[in-house]
Amino acid sequence: MSVRSAVRAAAPAAAIFLLAGCLLALAYYHDNKYLSPPPYGADGVLELTDADLGRPVPLVDGWLLSVDGAPAAEAFIGQYSNFSFAPGGTSAFGSAVYELELRYDGDAPERALVLLVPEVYGDFTLYVDGAVAAAGGDGAQVGIVVRDGTRLELEVENREHYYSGLYYPPVLGTAQAMGQLDFANALGTCVLVLGPLAAALLSFAVRRRGDGDALVGDFGVLCLAFAVAGAHGLAWRAGIAGAWWYALEDAAWACVLVAAVALAARAAGLPWTQAGHPAARWGARALWLLPAATFAWAAALPALPASIGAYAAFQSAVRIACWGLFAGCAVAGARNRSAEARFVLYGCAVLGAALAANLLDDNAYEPLYGLWQHEYAGLMLVGVFAWMLAARLRRLRAAQEQVRDLEVQVRAAEAGLVHLRHGEREARTARHDLRHHVAALRRMAEEGAWEDCRAYLDELAEQQDAAPPLRYTGNVVANAVLAAYLAPAQAAGVRVECDVRVPERLGLGATELSVLLSNLLSNAVEACECARAAGEDEPYLALSMRTSGNVLVLRCENSAAPDASFLATSKENPREHGLGLPAMREIARRHRGELFAEAADGRAVVRIGLALDGGDGTSAGQDAPSACDGGGAGSGDMPAAPGGGASGRGSADGGSAPAAPGPSAGGEMW
Repeated sequence: MSVRSAVRAAAPAAAIFLLAGCLLALAYYHDNKYLSPPPYGADGVLELTDADLGRPVPLVDGWLLSVDGAPAAEAFIGQYSNFSFAPGGTSAFGSAVYELELRYDGDAPERALVLLVPEVYGDFTLYVDGAVAAAGGDGAQVGIVVRDGTRLELEVENREHYYSGLYYPPVLGTAQAMGQLDFANALGTCVLVLGPLAAALLSFAVRRRGDGDALVGDFGVLCLAFAVAGAHGLAWRAGIAGAWWYALEDAAWACVLVAAVALAARAAGLPWTQAGHPAARWGARALWLLPAATFAWAAALPALPASIGAYAAFQSAVRIACWGLFAGCAVAGARNRSAEARFVLYGCAVLGAALAANLLDDNAYEPLYGLWQHEYAGLMLVGVFAWMLAARLRRLRAAQEQVRDLEVQVRAAEAGLVHLRHGEREARTARHDLRHHVAALRRMAEEGAWEDCRAYLDELAEQQDAAPPLRYTGNVVANAVLAAYLAPAQAAGVRVECDVRVPERLGLGATELSVLLSNLLSNAVEACECARAAGEDEPYLALSMRTSGNVLVLRCENSAAPDASFLATSKENPREHGLGLPAMREIARRHRGELFAEAADGRAVVRIGLALDGGDGTSAGQDAPSACDGGGAGSGDMPAAPGGGASGRGSADGGSAPAAPGPSAGGEMW
């Protein structure tokens, strides 16, 4: 990989790393309970005024903590309020008492407020002025009356979790402020759960239908694991958060990391993702043991309290190792020149920013309104991989379009070959019959039957004129479609005139060209059949197609029944009506062009003008005119109606279009 390519790939990744870092920094400094402004508690007392209650107040400082009956010591709520970090504490298991006195100094003697009791790890009982206000799984919010000297006391016992006690700061505020806070928290939880869950279900549905590759399945696993990991708030509000849920949550986060590594490895094209390397694949599958090991260890912590420190080290090691593997996948993808390598690098930058933020903040971050840092990082990671799959889908669709165009060209070449072989057989038959014609004419000349000789020659000329040409144009697709429709129509007695002057290569997809001409001519032939059924002896079809610069212009005029209308249909199934003209109009629209259609006085006309991609449609490379009936239906032979249709039936696109100016390759065709 060249230095220039490496810089080109690394620059966006660096920008994403900075963007993720800025987002996490903004959340840290502007949505962090530990950086909230005063009031601050001290020595077991927190003083409040009316000015303080205009916003939610996190109760972080000033608590008195006593673990297992030890003397009370001042503590702030967070990592160091865990039993194992308290003075004299050695284990997260045990019991403790948290105390704080609230003193209100305002215009009224007392104030009714709402206390948001956060998730408490273990059994707890909250007392307000000695009365039980909440216990165990009783609601997250408690109404209290604050006056001068309102005492909060929280008794906690933890026997099953590596966190313990009052690990998250409670929040105090008015009912309105707490309602807004609760709505913001619930909205964030819904975003964390519903968005990834919907993406996971969609990915699994696509994968099951067989429309997606293995990357889609890996993305679905990543989103599902992230949805489970982000559902902690819902579980807490539902009162089902317990030891088993904590274990499931940790396992889900481990699954997110492993799924991200698997997705990155497959996107980078590493050997372990390929069928030809079974040993590497089995080694990679062993990574999926990490979530299982995490769940088993977390669930066993109540029976193995001494392993809490080792478990915390294991969690950190898993994060660092997965990020290292992710970075390795990014480097490998860049070397392999994988189309998805840049997205792997972007995901590596996002995870790197989250890891750096987690190490730098030293667990001094807890959001008030928004999300945790790892949740922001997870959402950004899901967004990066969704972006990768969208880009991959666009690329695969473009490749499929190219394959379809090639298939159309192959079928057109096969159809053209069949038409040429049929013409060769007729030519051999004509050469075989030529000596009989010559012998007959010689006898007539020897006998002096000159009138019979002229009549015989006229009949031969009519037969020659009625035979379709072997080659309409050098463009393979156009020639195949013209032969498929015009030759049978001419053999059925339709007077066909064609003037096709296009280069061998057009700036128009083979599929689009085939759809355009097939709908145009099938409708025209159908209209001629309807005109014959209405009493017209010799229906006609005149087609002109040519390019000028990068513009393609088509004009098709044909016979139609006297009552022909674009609003009517002769098809037995009316649902099949109206599909041809809209398809042609959509192709013209995609190429910045227009289609005009009109049917009147036993005649139907369609005019199409569209811009070609590139400069292949130059007039210098056009074919010489190829026509039936001994000459082209030159543009001057076709009445320049203001609008038209390839037939009087088969479309429901509505009457005549307004004569708006469209692309034009020559005024004579319009």
